Amino acid sequence: MKLTSENIKKIKPLHQATEEEQINLDEYILMAKYLSEIENILIEKSLTKKALANKIGTSPSYLTQVFRGDKPLNFKTLAKIQTVLNIHFEVHVIQSEIQNISKTKLNKEEKEWMSFGNKFDEKEWTW
Repeated sequence: MKLTSENIKKIKPLHQATEEEQINLDEYILMAKYLSEIENILIEKSLTKKALANKIGTSPSYLTQVFRGDKPLNFKTLAKIQTVLNIHFEVHVIQSEIQNISKTKLNKEEKEWMSFGNKFDEKEWTW
């Protein structure tokens, strides 16, 4: 699935998404994080995506498809980008509180509060 504003509107709220839908969304979020950093570095170094594609030995059209979300960013391409841009990516793991909650047994009152919170749309929480 290409990540477009139309497709984003189709994404179910996280509590309604299937496991496969959540994995697909997580894939795009991870790619977006890396690609955003790469794009910032390209701007800093006054490099185009076409120049980057040439430096890593791939076609400009492939790299454009990666940045558009049409093709997945693989680790080999990421490693090549890291090398030619003279950067180093680090990974930090943060355990989500939501994951912790879903793995523990909740009492009846806690389940009711979580159910209550899930009834509201994000728009209702903004001010």
